[in-house]
Amino acid sequence: MGLELTLVTPRKKIVTDLPVKNVKVPGFRGELDILEGHAALVTTLSTGVLEYKEFGTEKVGHAAISWGYVEVIDDKVTILAETAETAEEIDLKRANIALEGARERMKNTQDLLREQRKFERAQARIEAAQTRKH
Repeated sequence: MGLELTLVTPRKKIVTDLPVKNVKVPGFRGELDILEGHAALVTTLSTGVLEYKEFGTEKVGHAAISWGYVEVIDDKVTILAETAETAEEIDLKRANIALEGARERMKNTQDLLREQRKFERAQARIEAAQTRKH
């Protein structure tokens, strides 16, 4: 039967009720691999790459997410992310420019935490974009 994945942000729906075999999320304390029959769970997410394998196919989807929550109840996985972009949506050139800009600002800023979050988001975007098939 599998899982049912929904991924949304305050601005858009990325995936709605998609049948998947598994979902890997960047949990606040490390990666979580959610499979069918997973115990009920609500936890915070970190910035990173979300990965999911569509049920009944070999297709693997990737998205860069930054912060949020994941809820698992009765084989339904709901992810509420601050931002999310699928690998196909990410402009790799722009992501690399953002990464370099964040790296430089981290060297010269008083608000290191904010810049570190931007840096992590840029890294996740690049990692997700590099998964797409050319």
